[in-house]
Amino acid sequence: MFNFPVLKRKILNNGALLISLFKLRPLLAKIGPGSVVIDCGANIGDITAQFAKTGATVHSFEPDPLAFGRLTKRFSDTENITLHNKAVWIEDTEIPFYFHKDRTEADVELTVSSSVIGDKVNVSETQKVMVQAVDLTAFIEKMNSRVALLKVDIEGAEIELLHKIIESGIYQKIDLAVVETHETKIPGHKEKVAEIKQILAEKGIENIKLNWI
Repeated sequence: MFNFPVLKRKILNNGALLISLFKLRPLLAKIGPGSVVIDCGANIGDITAQFAKTGATVHSFEPDPLAFGRLTKRFSDTENITLHNKAVWIEDTEIPFYFHKDRTEADVELTVSSSVIGDKVNVSETQKVMVQAVDLTAFIEKMNSRVALLKVDIEGAEIELLHKIIESGIYQKIDLAVVETHETKIPGHKEKVAEIKQILAEKGIENIKLNWI
């Protein structure tokens, strides 16, 4: 049966991927063997794959069980990628994880919309699972090396995460963070994104870039 939401999402996903790959080109040129890269919201691994090709050590986080299954099949034998079946968050905990409102068990295209933010406009309040979440700032703090590149695309959870990254000072261990914001999908996030931008400007933080896609 024809599924318009899946077709629409597939087209949007392909467009976003092309834009991402174009914008990543100059960033990929700056990383390689010895670099550490973190991919938050890896989904099925299209961006992770580009990071891995550089020879960098890649940590990929993806909480969605369907997307993570694809991720595992794709990279289980790739030595420089470590896969984490966890949501990126501000503490180590268990957290509700909401699926796209039109999703079925086979709709991997719609996994890009899954979120820990329950009032995101395209997720279902009832279609959800509990997932493990990781405190990203603590994860980075425990690492023995700097993070050359941090990519964050976590469907609205970036607001809380950015506040902790800034307040903890952990951004000083990151060469560059590229973050996708989702203010068009979550009520009240337009103001929250504006607040983040103001904080970055006031503190003179230049290694965190928003709206990279």
